[in-house]
Amino acid sequence: MNNLRLFFMAATAIAFWPMSINAQSWTADSNLTNSIGGSYTTTNNSHSLAVSQNRIYLTWYDFYIGPNMGCQIRFKRYDGSTWSSDTTVGLIGNTRLNNWYPCCVTDAAGNFHLVWETNEFTTDIENFEIAYRKYNNNYWTGTTRLTKSSGPSSNPTIAVAGDGRLFVFWQDKRGGLYRIYYKTYAGSADWGPEGILGENADYCGMPGVGICQGLPAVVWEDFSSGTFQVRFRKMSAGGWENDSLISHSPLGAFSPAIAADNSGNIHVVWQDWSLNSSKIYYRKYSALSRNWDQEMILSSTGFRAESPIIICRDSLVDVFWSDDRSGCYEIYRRQSVNGSWGQEEQVTDQRASAALPSVAADSRGNMHLVWSGDQPITNNNPDIFIKSLLVDPWPPKKENITDIDIKPLCSITTYPNPTLGHSILKYSITPSVNTLTRQSLISYSGRLDIFNVAGQLVTRLFAGNLSIGEHYSEWNGRDGTGRKVASGIYFAKVTTGTVTSMAKIMVVR
Repeated sequence: MNNLRLFFMAATAIAFWPMSINAQSWTADSNLTNSIGGSYTTTNNSHSLAVSQNRIYLTWYDFYIGPNMGCQIRFKRYDGSTWSSDTTVGLIGNTRLNNWYPCCVTDAAGNFHLVWETNEFTTDIENFEIAYRKYNNNYWTGTTRLTKSSGPSSNPTIAVAGDGRLFVFWQDKRGGLYRIYYKTYAGSADWGPEGILGENADYCGMPGVGICQGLPAVVWEDFSSGTFQVRFRKMSAGGWENDSLISHSPLGAFSPAIAADNSGNIHVVWQDWSLNSSKIYYRKYSALSRNWDQEMILSSTGFRAESPIIICRDSLVDVFWSDDRSGCYEIYRRQSVNGSWGQEEQVTDQRASAALPSVAADSRGNMHLVWSGDQPITNNNPDIFIKSLLVDPWPPKKENITDIDIKPLCSITTYPNPTLGHSILKYSITPSVNTLTRQSLISYSGRLDIFNVAGQLVTRLFAGNLSIGEHYSEWNGRDGTGRKVASGIYFAKVTTGTVTSMAKIMVVR
């Protein structure tokens, strides 16, 4: 199941991480776990890794060996200088009871959100449900049960929309058929009602989600055509658009992963079967043409390539996967710069097995990669390893640098103004003159809000990381519930850290 057959060995822990290196070089592999039963990252687009500034969060599942056998959800974090010890986050697990396939994300406020699959809510060990917890400042909320399905709910994935809402997607077998279900959480009330995607017959599963222009875009495996293919659906301001078929594999397309860049282009990868091997396929949706480009093959032929993941950093698109071209599984990478793909790069050299990669990038463009892997010198179960590509390393805090020294500058303008109800908001983020010299990939935590003259929040258009440079957003003249606002004066406010800029908008109905 999900590549468990790949792992039979483990590695000795490395006592330090990350090591000091030159910019834009990969760090050495570091072992973050030392489990007797084996540690596993999550497959597909369900990320085991999340970052917030210089903090890194890792979650995985362990096979527990002891009087009560089962799987546990484990967690540890890097605070900018050291890694914490491992802790158990999910339920404890005992004979035939399991917690596995975690997925995590951080929001603009630095909260860490975790979902996973568990069969410990009921006495039916075959009925898995989806659980959720939030972490911030050494505090965990209680466990929330998100599903109460007549069939097993599995393979959850989570994302944060531009307005701060949480979206959780999973596959759910109700009435004997798998569908893609989802729930949202806005932070001030209970989780919303369930929605459904992938209404086609037979099977829909293994969802992956990315955030495109503040709203979710989802891919999944679909068997409606009689062969496993990848289908796609995205949300717009008016709701969910129609789903579309984006793969055309004669033997089957599996494990899709998705990401979106700052220009609104959507990038999808998946594992595509051939007769005696499998390859990594890629396809791009252009925001400009509103069409999908042609499919292309990213991995070398003649090998078994599995578990692709994808990440966007401004104009950079990075794809990672695992394949066995060297006689054992290693992690490979291929990067696109402004649409031009470079050569394949072997990222790991464990010479035993390295698979199930997860990747995350911080606000400076530093990229962190984890995987579940073995080393040939031992004969135990797999551990979790990490390495990083440091583009702009976080410097240690200096006493003579104050908050005002590192604040960005921001400005905002709107047009047309007055408006009948539709406005284009242009806002620019620039570093202050005292900011430390950094590369252009640096970004700041920010948000874009619309307020009325009474200072009340009308709607939030964006919440997330804002990179240096110009940005554009649209306001359709509606509040957060979708209702048209009345004629009058409104204010667009962009915030980066503690620095703000405002522009007046006159709405004329």
